[in-house]
Amino acid sequence: MAELCAPDAAAFAALAGRLGADRVSLAVDTRERYAEDESTRLHCAPWAVVRPRSAEEVGATLAWAAAGRFPVVPRGAGTGVAGGAVAVGGGVILGLERLDRLLEVDEDNLTLTCEPGVVTARIHQEAEARGLFYPPDPASFESCSIGGNVAVGAGGARAVKYGTTRDYVLGAELALADGTLLELGSKNVKDATGYHLLGLMIGSEGTLGVITRVTLRLLPLPRRRAALLLSFADLAAAARAVTGLLRARVVPAVAEFMDDVTIAAARRYLGRDLPGGAAAGAYVLLELDGDDAAAVERQMVRVGAVAEEHRALDVLAAEDPGQQARLWESRRCLGEALRAWSPEIGKADVVVPRARVPELVGAVKAIGAELGLTAACFGHAGDGNVHVNLLRHQLADDAWQARLPRAMDRVMDATRRLGGLPSGEHGIGVLKKPYLERFLPPRSVELMRGIKAAFDPQGILNPGKVL
Repeated sequence: MAELCAPDAAAFAALAGRLGADRVSLAVDTRERYAEDESTRLHCAPWAVVRPRSAEEVGATLAWAAAGRFPVVPRGAGTGVAGGAVAVGGGVILGLERLDRLLEVDEDNLTLTCEPGVVTARIHQEAEARGLFYPPDPASFESCSIGGNVAVGAGGARAVKYGTTRDYVLGAELALADGTLLELGSKNVKDATGYHLLGLMIGSEGTLGVITRVTLRLLPLPRRRAALLLSFADLAAAARAVTGLLRARVVPAVAEFMDDVTIAAARRYLGRDLPGGAAAGAYVLLELDGDDAAAVERQMVRVGAVAEEHRALDVLAAEDPGQQARLWESRRCLGEALRAWSPEIGKADVVVPRARVPELVGAVKAIGAELGLTAACFGHAGDGNVHVNLLRHQLADDAWQARLPRAMDRVMDATRRLGGLPSGEHGIGVLKKPYLERFLPPRSVELMRGIKAAFDPQGILNPGKVL
């Protein structure tokens, strides 16, 4: 693999001459805006920011980079938390936010086609306005872009019933490392034609190609929805209740949990008491959906019975959209609530078999207590994806820098012991790269390196990420 280079002023001028001066910026303030993602742990100003307006301009940028062996970091909305879109060690940010056209909603084939910079919330809105449904709903859906969702294989609260982004990508256009534009997949629902190259792109975090267009599968919009909040004395009881629901053949669209620390953070942030009062040590938030109102009602009755069996402190139900929004407020505010409490946070989105969530949370709490870090855990009870947040609070800088890596290392070890993996939906990026080989067989990593070399022989695409 050839050594990568830094472009000089003449190289940037040549690119600006090809794309247009408004596409290429070396301004310090612009570079600073692209120096971080949402991880709160990295700050790496790129050498320049290139913001194309078409797939052809993306291809031209990559052809320029390939000719000069310049590293390129594809970036969507910058809402990732693993450092996947940060120019660690230097590089040129390829910002895709200007590719934001929604190209087609095909109601006959139940598909939506758009460019990568379209915000995920807009996809929800455009589909639902036509009685259709795009299920994946990352927590940042109001600000994250679909290209980034595809690049990391994003999940969301509804994954327990509907799956993740990976399950809804039918086709894509992408720019390869040499600038060639390639079509993968189509509107066809079934495809058993050769190797599934499209599947390789989903979750590759911009290391194999740059997505310039995507075609998504849609579903009919469920006609009825109901939300419930169940409070419990502790997380073990909450987890047993979720298992009880599944045994009772209730498959919720959403099954989220919050621990005692996140409940306290939400209470503090919202400035009001929350269900269950001071006795609440865990929440389970559910969403039920379907076309038949009576069927949803029957599910709600089963939820009530399971909640009583597992000694829920409180059960609140809402079918009105306004009431549902208020019920979900404590969960939706958690990102802001935790940042308000502790501006610096060590984050991980590990995943374990769902029955082992309480064991993992217990291990994380013990690690935090031993190292003087407050551990806050919440996430997807229905699929075992736990969002671990280690809060700095007022810890001195040297202590924080020394203790956080030790804590994360031990969290990853605990995850592995419980049969888990280092990421459920946020990707590996740079922050979780040190742990990847701890979880995967050496031969798997070797095969991944071979795939990377085949797609990007010079290693210019998002270098230093994932592998």
